[in-house]
Formats: sequence, C-alpha cells, structure tokens
Amino acid sequence: MYRIGELAQLAHVSRRTIDYYTNLGLLKAERSDSNYRYYDETALDTLKYIESYKKIHVPLCEIKELLQQRQSERQNKDVVMEQLSGISKQMHELEHELLQIRLLLDSLTDEQQQRLKQHLSTQTSALVHTLSVLLA
Repeated sequence: MYRIGELAQLAHVSRRTIDYYTNLGLLKAERSDSNYRYYDETALDTLKYIESYKKIHVPLCEIKELLQQRQSERQNKDVVMEQLSGISKQMHELEHELLQIRLLLDSLTDEQQQRLKQHLSTQTSALVHTLSVLLA
C-alpha cells in the first residue's frame, strides 16, 4: 500500500494528478483510520496505463471507459478461472469415484458381473464398459 506521495513518486506524476484521477473515479483509494489515502499496487499499474494513453492523446473520458472494460475483462477472467478450478476439482473427485467402482467391479465374480449386466440398461452397460477400458 502506498500513500499518495509515494505513489506519485513511483508513477512520476504529481500528487495533484493523483487527486484529480481519484476524483474522476480513475483511481481508488482506501482511507486509514487517520484519514490518509492509501493506494494498492493496482493503482500504480492503473497510473501507468493512464499515462500511456495520455501520451497518444486519448481523452480521460475514453481512458475511463477503457479502464472499466479492462476491469470487466479481469473479472470475467477471474470467474472463468474459478469455474475451471471447480471443474478440475469435480474431475478429480469423479476419477476417485470411478476408481472405486472399477475396484468393486473387479472384485465381482464372472457370474456376478453377468447378472449385473443383465440388470443394467444398454446405455449404462456401455458406460461401465467405457469406464473399465479407461481405468484399465
């Protein structure tokens, strides 16, 4: 976390610029109990982003829209990554369960396996066969 002076020095901008950007909603600050403004690493990154667009004369209103779009894309990425993590966890759990089923099926006698196949639907039998091949 940076105080406004530290952030200004690191980003090579004035404190007044940071105040202005904060008032426009381009930067977000957290207030301490003693009412100091603190900025995180994201603010430094945002300042660099703003300055790069200012160099090519993009108006601040457009930069704000670009920042909002960038934030939205980051949030979407976070959601996707969270979903992928959940899917990965479910796949590991499923693999464990399938292994347990495979061990159970392997422990059956041929006669028990035949009786089980007779009671299973065609689709279920195909699934069991596929699983046994995958886990073999």
